[in-house]
Amino acid sequence: MKKLLLAAAATLLVASCSHADAQNAPPKRELRGVWISTHLSLDWPNRTQTPEQQRAALGAILDHNKATGMNAAFLQVRSQADAMYASDLEPWSYYLTNQQGSAPAPAWDPLRFAIDETRRRGMEFHAWINPYRAVANTASESNPALYASKHVSRTHPEWLLTVGTVKILNPGLPEVRDHVANVIMDIVNRYDVDGIHFDDYFYPSGAINDDAAYNADPRGFPATAAGRADWRRDNINLLISRVNDSIRQAKPWVKFGVSPSGIYRSSTDPAIGSPTSAGASQHYSSMFADTRKWIQQGWVDYLAPQVYWYIGQAGSDYQLLVPWWNDNAYERHMYIGLADYKMNTAGWTSPNQIADQIGMNRAHANISGQIHFRHAFLQGNALNYRTKLQQETYARPALPPVMPWKGTRAPGAPTQLAASLGQDHAVQLAWAAPVDSADEMEKTRRFAIYRSDQREMDLDAPGNLLAATDLATPAFADTTAEPGRYYYYTVTALNRLSLESARANTVSNDFEPPSVRTRDAQLTLADGAASITAADVDGGTGDNWGVESLSVSRSSFSCADIGANRVELSALDKGGNMASAAATVQVLGTMPQPVVGVAPANAVVLGYGPQTLTLTAGDKAGAQAQYQWNPANGLAAEGAVATFAPTAAGSFSFTVQAASAQGCFAQATVTVPVIDARCGQGKVALCHKTGSSTNPSNQICIAPNAVEAHLRKGATLGACEG
Repeated sequence: MKKLLLAAAATLLVASCSHADAQNAPPKRELRGVWISTHLSLDWPNRTQTPEQQRAALGAILDHNKATGMNAAFLQVRSQADAMYASDLEPWSYYLTNQQGSAPAPAWDPLRFAIDETRRRGMEFHAWINPYRAVANTASESNPALYASKHVSRTHPEWLLTVGTVKILNPGLPEVRDHVANVIMDIVNRYDVDGIHFDDYFYPSGAINDDAAYNADPRGFPATAAGRADWRRDNINLLISRVNDSIRQAKPWVKFGVSPSGIYRSSTDPAIGSPTSAGASQHYSSMFADTRKWIQQGWVDYLAPQVYWYIGQAGSDYQLLVPWWNDNAYERHMYIGLADYKMNTAGWTSPNQIADQIGMNRAHANISGQIHFRHAFLQGNALNYRTKLQQETYARPALPPVMPWKGTRAPGAPTQLAASLGQDHAVQLAWAAPVDSADEMEKTRRFAIYRSDQREMDLDAPGNLLAATDLATPAFADTTAEPGRYYYYTVTALNRLSLESARANTVSNDFEPPSVRTRDAQLTLADGAASITAADVDGGTGDNWGVESLSVSRSSFSCADIGANRVELSALDKGGNMASAAATVQVLGTMPQPVVGVAPANAVVLGYGPQTLTLTAGDKAGAQAQYQWNPANGLAAEGAVATFAPTAAGSFSFTVQAASAQGCFAQATVTVPVIDARCGQGKVALCHKTGSSTNPSNQICIAPNAVEAHLRKGATLGACEG
């Protein structure tokens, strides 16, 4: 028998806690990314390490990010016209091998490795690219270890534009746009990245001498300060729109986004800019990046503005900037770049600052997540802020938000979901994966697992998403199931855009069938029928999670069931388990067994003897019954007695129906032959066995008083046949 594991008070407590968990649960879909910087080896790699050590270090970074609750990694693969991957267009990065242009030895492809390892942990991989920076510091430009002979600063110095101590690829040159677009599409075409990500380095702040490029290709922009600014913005626009178009044509599922600085423009008019200090850096004017146009035109799938100010900061208040970006999402995604690197600095002394900023993001409908800058600071965990993220803010998983403009085709649904008890009370789930379509957009990349106290769970409700598998593996172990607590589970398939299939069937971790107890029932027929419900034979059936329904194998009884009947009581519990037990249903009533008596004889001979018969109904068992006769053929009936007075010869059958007090019916039939022996003038017709020469038909007519003598000699009453 199953024990009632949870008392009423405990049940109420669990229900209360479940409601609170749902209220505080993070959204089901939210981008949670981390920037992993390779420039200056800020996060990775250590250029003096062996490839094996570098791989181990990157794996540890990804493990840390996943453990924090992240679902996307933004790895810098091109920081200054170099490559963290094998490229024919640009040299190997100095920060990988300690010598720009030198391939790693033994050979390996860090980008391919990073993609595989990120995916293996169930996260998206975005290739972070600096589109324009070529020389980060002109003071080190002469160092051959930092800048190889195949670097663009050596092969195409005419492409470079010096601004202060930085050299960038001149955005005003068509050949630069060609080169950058070719580099990006080389990555897109050769690597299975989930996204291409630009950082905020466009035109650097400072004096820009790009007269030659402007004069060579002014494109109708006037030679005024405002005209030159618009021309520079258009230079960037041309690259952004071109990259977007190229990616969509090659691999429409690859996401393209940009992370500009946190302030577009400062203005008291929200149609122009955000309510920030006029002295703050504004990328529209200082970097010539018209990010709002990009998202308005659909040239990017998302923006991730770096809102690197604390809540309440004078001049650039986080709580004023985020609403402005929220209002300028234009039906694309808006993520917020978070300044983890500032934790435990002036104004950032609250351990809850980052968590509070995420809470503010979640309060805005068009903010779809955030990206943390950067991994080393998450690792450093200043003020234990990362611990709070891990244990509270990101304690439950989140799927990346969908981008319906990139595709709406979902994979097929999983089937045959089943649950079993694993080790240490874990709930082991297994299912059949859908057959992959040839369409890349419909292929299954992962599975999402849902858990709820309710069978008809809302898959979009906060808190019901339990986990997502790292790969397209049709199995999952729920190690967080509390002993003695029961849940429902279902599974969906996710494609590379995290579009979701229909759900699989629903199962539970209640593996024990209910305990079925029965009691016998007694029924009295009425009008020949009687019925029971499951409650009539339930003797106290119980289940530790709850009985969903009770049913009986039969509920209706008739006269044919008088006596003892075996009935099965079945119980279905909330977990879908079923058990049954037998009960006896005693049906009370009587079934008539009528008989018919005929007097004074069994036949009628017209013209001789009694001309009327009396039929009398009775019951073999002596039961009290009511009788009803078939009144045909001249039968006169009243109750149990009927009179038959025939007028013609023939064979006549009469039926009597008997009804018991409980409405049970039975019938009995008697057949009465009628012989016509009338010869006229009061004589009786007889047929002899043997005839004579004078009467070959054996037919005679005699006086009634002579009939008995002839009958003793073998004659029969009535005319001879034939």
